[in-house]
Amino acid sequence: MHEYCFLEVYIADMLGIFLILGAIFSGAWKLHKKNKEDKLLLRIMFVIILACLMDALAFAVDGCMGGFFRALCYGSNFVLFLATLVIGPLWVLLISRHIYGTISKFQRGLVMGIFSFAFLLLIVNFFNPIIFKIDELNVYSRGPLFVVNNLIQIAFLIDCVVIYLVGRARSGGVKFFPVLQFVWPVLICVCLQNFFYGISTVWVGIAVGFTSLMLALQNENIFIDKLTRLFNRYYLDKILGELKRGKKIGMMMLDMNGFKNLNDNLGHSQGDDALFTMAEILRESVGSHGTVVRYAGDEFVIVLNTDSEKVAESCRDRIKQKLDDFNKRGEKKYYMSVSIGFGIFDLKKSSFDEILEIIDKRMYEDKKAYYESKKNDRRCRYK
Repeated sequence: MHEYCFLEVYIADMLGIFLILGAIFSGAWKLHKKNKEDKLLLRIMFVIILACLMDALAFAVDGCMGGFFRALCYGSNFVLFLATLVIGPLWVLLISRHIYGTISKFQRGLVMGIFSFAFLLLIVNFFNPIIFKIDELNVYSRGPLFVVNNLIQIAFLIDCVVIYLVGRARSGGVKFFPVLQFVWPVLICVCLQNFFYGISTVWVGIAVGFTSLMLALQNENIFIDKLTRLFNRYYLDKILGELKRGKKIGMMMLDMNGFKNLNDNLGHSQGDDALFTMAEILRESVGSHGTVVRYAGDEFVIVLNTDSEKVAESCRDRIKQKLDDFNKRGEKKYYMSVSIGFGIFDLKKSSFDEILEIIDKRMYEDKKAYYESKKNDRRCRYK
């Protein structure tokens, strides 16, 4: 039987559990009741708590004789290895959704490929102990391919960092979600447990990293509109100040058509739902190529990281196509469309107020043309 520092192991696991319970009871993880990120955060918290409990159990029953303890020893270690395979994809999916607003097919395929390979090794371990084994004395030991498990964890962490850096580069560096701050505790603790046998640091490190993520999300909420979960006007002022060092950017102003009519006929709850739905469509359409801001009421501003009018036109067309698709599905009681004014501007030559005046004028020209084409459509009325 190995000599373990049981007290230190239990303290580490309890610390991990208490950190996550603190996040749960404080409600810090609840970004928005309709936000898909909340579900990912909740799953991550469940996995961390389960893993901390299984980690303590695995150390407690190690070396205890009897069939019952053998089953507990094998089961707890199996769950621990499975949890390490699950937590990585959850991190990747969370970061991808937060930075891009969606999860690409490539990322889904990459995550599922790595997970499937690692899960297959874990299944093989039932018949051939290549990852870990439990000997005749019910003592746990690492298998010859144990390091593969750690390499897979590190691969998922690297994927998170790559997603963040690519997204930051595409958006002009205006997204400030600090991925690196919660990756480092996890990476360091994974390495410590790999090199120093008999200690438990991985899951407390993940819990610390998760807590850092919660703090980052709370700080980010200062710049977030509470209804739509888009960035607010305060954040727009912040990024425009940072972008003045650049040369040219694309900017859009969008105004929902017939929003007052929607509120009057369907009620403000449906109006709020329409604003949130519009925000989701804009977020998915723009992705990492820019920043979507709720400017005021049913008006939105998009700052694009491009000096190409063709790219800006493509973004505009993508927004309108997604709105057409939404209306064709008929999932809601309301019909949605937007009027858009946009252009490419040099921030060294034009002030923010001048840019807003230009795109606002273009947006109302688009609105006039829209209503002229929809005179006989009862769903579309002047505001």
